[in-house]
Amino acid sequence: MQIGQRLKFARQAVGYTIQKASREARIGESSISEFENSKREPKFSQLAKLAEVYKKPVEFFLGEEPIVQNMMLWRQKPSMGGAKEKTEAEFNQLCEQYHKLEVLTDELRRVSLPQSAVKNANEFSYQEACSLAEKALKEFQLGDRPSSSLKQILEESFYVKIFHLDFSGSAISTNSEIFGSAILLNGKSKAWRRNYDLAHELFHLLTWHIFRTAASQENEPSEIEEKLANAFASRLLLPTDSVKERIEAYADDDGKVSYEALDEVAREFGVSLGALFWRMVSLYNKSPEEVEQHLAKAKTAAFRRPPRQSDTSDTLPERYCSLAIKALREGRLSLMQFAKYVRITYKKAQEYLAEDEDFTDEKASISLA
Repeated sequence: MQIGQRLKFARQAVGYTIQKASREARIGESSISEFENSKREPKFSQLAKLAEVYKKPVEFFLGEEPIVQNMMLWRQKPSMGGAKEKTEAEFNQLCEQYHKLEVLTDELRRVSLPQSAVKNANEFSYQEACSLAEKALKEFQLGDRPSSSLKQILEESFYVKIFHLDFSGSAISTNSEIFGSAILLNGKSKAWRRNYDLAHELFHLLTWHIFRTAASQENEPSEIEEKLANAFASRLLLPTDSVKERIEAYADDDGKVSYEALDEVAREFGVSLGALFWRMVSLYNKSPEEVEQHLAKAKTAAFRRPPRQSDTSDTLPERYCSLAIKALREGRLSLMQFAKYVRITYKKAQEYLAEDEDFTDEKASISLA
């Protein structure tokens, strides 16, 4: 594929018209059109600017290998025109940068995620979703409060790439042959929403081989698949024995538990009160209609404690930043690239290479002898 074709592909992938690309790159519309139609080639400075705008490395436009387009699976896709493509392009760029850092530092790792024995999407039942959650609980060793360790274990033990960005929508998951499994969460969401979204997207990664087969290539989950993902997330974040033990500890002599007490349990497990209510459908044989009634009442209930506070999320994973610093100090990544990768200014990036710091010096080390 020629440079012109790659330029057109990259522009369309980010959701830009020629007019929009022209404004962002400050390159004339006629010039961009001529580049794309291979009437003339861009100068390197122009190519570098377009690469920045399209969120692609310059090497992408100079390569000859076939373009691999990664499928992005959305939860609550944005309706605003161009928002979907722009978010996907930024997410894909972060994943590609992460992969490059792994290659540069010789830290490329692949660990298989647990999978279901079911091979056919039509045979995947609610019970199978629950069984898969139980399997993940054991293999991930998540303990009694899974939400407190799920993200860290996925990142550090299974090398799933997890990013946070502020965007319209809820979450995205993808499974690439090049950079592996990755999840994008909305940084604007509350912590308990991010926990649930992470578990929901994890289901899609674990069942990618079932629902995203070469024959189907469905890039949007069906309503049934989404319900299965919710069932998986609920069972994963709210383990049966642990949750029942905490709920029943708050029960009065008549076996009733207040909304306020249930809200406390939900806080402990890092989920919303609504998620806990729905989990009680299977825990205590509650009907969906009864849960709906309790949800409506809970919205108007006056709790005596202040509203939950939510922590903020870091855009970049810790491992990503550590690899970037390692690549910089080993001379495998330029200061300009480092600043771009970790989203800081060039001046700030220079602090990571202060002249008086020698990280190989014995004074900056500790002996294990």
